[in-house]
Amino acid sequence: MDLQLSTNTPKLFVCTVGGSPAPIIYSLTQHAPEHALFVCSASSAEAVEEQILPALPEELAHTLVHTVAVLSDEQDLLACVRDMRKEVRKARQDFGLCNAPLLADFTGGTKVMSAALVLALMEYDVHFTYIGGNQRSKNGLGTVIDGTEKIMRLANPWEVLAFSPIRQLVDAFNAHDFAQAARIALELAQAGERADLFRALAHLGEAYALWDGFDYVAAKAAFPKALQALENLSLPELSPLLAHVRRNCADLCAAADELANFEQHGSPCSAALRDLAANALRRQEQGRYDDACARYYSLLEKAARVELASRYGIDTSNVTRDHLPAAFLQEATLVPSHDGRLQLPLFKAYLLLTCLHNPLGLAFMQHKDRLEQVLRIRNSSLLAHGFAPVGAATCEELRSLVFTFLDISQESLPLFPRIDTTLLG
Repeated sequence: MDLQLSTNTPKLFVCTVGGSPAPIIYSLTQHAPEHALFVCSASSAEAVEEQILPALPEELAHTLVHTVAVLSDEQDLLACVRDMRKEVRKARQDFGLCNAPLLADFTGGTKVMSAALVLALMEYDVHFTYIGGNQRSKNGLGTVIDGTEKIMRLANPWEVLAFSPIRQLVDAFNAHDFAQAARIALELAQAGERADLFRALAHLGEAYALWDGFDYVAAKAAFPKALQALENLSLPELSPLLAHVRRNCADLCAAADELANFEQHGSPCSAALRDLAANALRRQEQGRYDDACARYYSLLEKAARVELASRYGIDTSNVTRDHLPAAFLQEATLVPSHDGRLQLPLFKAYLLLTCLHNPLGLAFMQHKDRLEQVLRIRNSSLLAHGFAPVGAATCEELRSLVFTFLDISQESLPLFPRIDTTLLG
């Protein structure tokens, strides 16, 4: 199976080294990598400097940056996998290739070493290569005869199967299913391999799950614990993730503090509204269009509520006629709720803002007809008053309208981090 390899450069070439250096020499010559990690047994390590490197083309031999790793036991599959994962992480860090794709040749070494290399690299952006050929010794059953080699490029089977727990963890976190990601991380921590890292990721998943569920108080308490657990690992490759999480902590604190101040003093809370918009966008990305539309509707309602409270001291959940302009009272009919209070639903709140000549109310009225059409569909959804699900197109139209008239750009919203599988390799 001959595949087009990733064009991202530089690559790290990883290979197992056995008793016959010819296949590795051929593979290196054909691929001409910039960096190489030779994974050897105790008996094959000398072959790198004595046989492989001297046989390379002169230019490649002079430019190839390489390192040699010696396995603790080339006959122990588990030990080989652990050693290889450790050495690959170290090589990527030392070479500054933490985000670069890998090219791995498992031709050389013991059968255990070859199997271990595939297992060790399953989570990476990797293509495998194997040196085959049509002419072999021992009547076609032995090794490939020197000079008859042929490169076989093979896809990473995990990219197709994608059922490993680490892949499940990454997929869950990146799909904003943070509670599931936390559960998988805890299971991985209990398995013993890199337990501290997975416990830290479990804390991180729990923190984002609380935030994503609007439990700001609990989330503010959970994030410092997650950050401390990640910082204690002292892993340079975690630096971008840590920086992103710290920015998110600031976003969370701003939203939580604004909401608390709004409830006490009716003060503005733009960060909290942006957080609600980001939450709605995440539900839309998940294909949960009813949930997303419910949040976009809530964003509309809360934007009006905040504007009336912060600018005019009017509480939409308990208004008095004395605070309302005559122009509004002439157009709107106010019906007391079951507890006798006068409340302003969404459209009447924006009508009041319009009568007050407020820019937000005037902007709303510019989009009133289209919003009414879209909200009519939303109101017939299962999460509102009807039984019809909201489709992707309706959800996107509502998002576009809401973001446009509230002047919200997606770039201004708090963005949750994504985890790369190679981070956990």
